[in-house]
Amino acid sequence: MSLQTTLTALQASAVSLMQVDSFFNGSISTNSKSIPIITEQKGGVQDQILTCLGSVGICALVMTPVFEFHSNLAQDLSGWALLTVTIFEDAMINQTTQGTGVFGIALAERIVAILHWAQHGVPTGPVSDEITAATRFLGISRPIEFISDGPPLQYNVGFQAHVTLNPQFV
Repeated sequence: MSLQTTLTALQASAVSLMQVDSFFNGSISTNSKSIPIITEQKGGVQDQILTCLGSVGICALVMTPVFEFHSNLAQDLSGWALLTVTIFEDAMINQTTQGTGVFGIALAERIVAILHWAQHGVPTGPVSDEITAATRFLGISRPIEFISDGPPLQYNVGFQAHVTLNPQFV
C-alpha cells in the first residue's frame, strides 16, 4: 500500500504528458537524446539539474503543485492546484552538438502547448461527464516567465487545475 495524493498525482500526470512529446523524447533533438524531466520527489534536485545541464545542456523540473482554496472559510477541500515547470538551459552546452538544440524558450512554449487544456486524469471530486476545465490543466494568465539569464537560463511555466484534495491509500 502506498499513499497517493491529488497533488502528487497531478505532478505525475504532467510528467507523463511531457515525456511522450517529441520535444522531450529525443525525436527532434539534434543529438537524439531526450530532455530530462526532474521531480523533487527523487531528491537531490540541485545535483540532478547540474548533471543534466552538464550532459545535454537543458532540463525541466516539475515541482509538486501547491494548493489554494477557492474559499478557505468554507468546509470544502476544493481549490486550485498550481503547477510550475521550470526550464533550465546552459546554452553553451545545449546549443552545441553535445546538446539537444532545443532552446529553453522553445521548450517553455511547447510545454504550454502540451499541457494547456490537456486532461490530467486525476480524480478530484464529483465533476460532470462533459469535457470541462474541471478535469484539465489550464495555463495561468501569464504562463511563461523569464526568471534568470543565468547561467543557467531559467523559465517558469505555470498551470492551474481545479481539484478537491483527497489523499488515499492505493
